[in-house]
Amino acid sequence: MKRAASPFVLMVLGVFTPACGMFASNTQSSPQVPSTAPTVAAPHAEALEAAPSDARKIGDFQVHRFSGSYQKSPLILTEEVIARENGLWVIDYTFEEKTGTTKLRVRFDPKTDSVRRVSKFDGSRELSVPISTYEKLIERTSFAADSNDGMLSSSHGTCLVGPSELDCETKSYQVAIGDKAAILNVSRSGSVPGGDVAGDIIGSDGAVIYRSELLEVGNASSPKRGVASR
Repeated sequence: MKRAASPFVLMVLGVFTPACGMFASNTQSSPQVPSTAPTVAAPHAEALEAAPSDARKIGDFQVHRFSGSYQKSPLILTEEVIARENGLWVIDYTFEEKTGTTKLRVRFDPKTDSVRRVSKFDGSRELSVPISTYEKLIERTSFAADSNDGMLSSSHGTCLVGPSELDCETKSYQVAIGDKAAILNVSRSGSVPGGDVAGDIIGSDGAVIYRSELLEVGNASSPKRGVASR
C-alpha cells in the first residue's frame, strides 16, 4: 500500500536526518509533508564540519514505533548518534520486529545532508553493505495517502513520550486512501527535537492504517529503557 510517488507521505525523520522532523512542510495542498531520507553523495577526500545549525550531540537517541495495517507487524526503530568521524556523524539504526532485529551503522554527512556509507552488524563484525539496504528499511517507516482534502480541526492537549507528559498541538485532516476516506492526525510538541511526536491515518471504519509514535527521546547520559518488549 506504500505509494512513494504520492504527494502526501508520513515518514520518520528524527533529529538525526536532515529534515526538521517527521512532517516537514511542502505545498499548500498538503498540510505536513516530510523531506526524503538522506540522499547519496559522492565521497570527498577532505573532512567536513557540521553546519552551525546542527544540534546533534554524541549520545542523542530517539525511539519510534510504526504500526498499522500497512505492514504485517509493528516495527521499532532506534536511532542513536555514537560518534563523529572525519566530519561525519556515525549513527546506529536498530530495526526491531517480530521476525528479528537488524542493526545498521550509517556515516552521514551533515554538510550535504547525505549518507556516505552503510554497514551491517554480523555479531561483532561490521560489514559494508549497499546504501540501498538502509534506504529499503527506512522506506518501511513511511506511508503515503493519495490525497489531502483539507484540515478538519486543531486542538491543544498533552502527549505522552515515555514517562513525560508534554504539551502538544494536534491537527486532523481529511485524506483519501484509494477511494476510501480516512483521517490523518499529526501531533507536535515544542518540547522535543524537531517537534514531531505522533501521526496516524485512521480509516472510516476506525481501523488504524498507519501509526508513528515517538516512544523515547534523550541522550545516552541518561538511562534508556529497553524497547524490545514494546
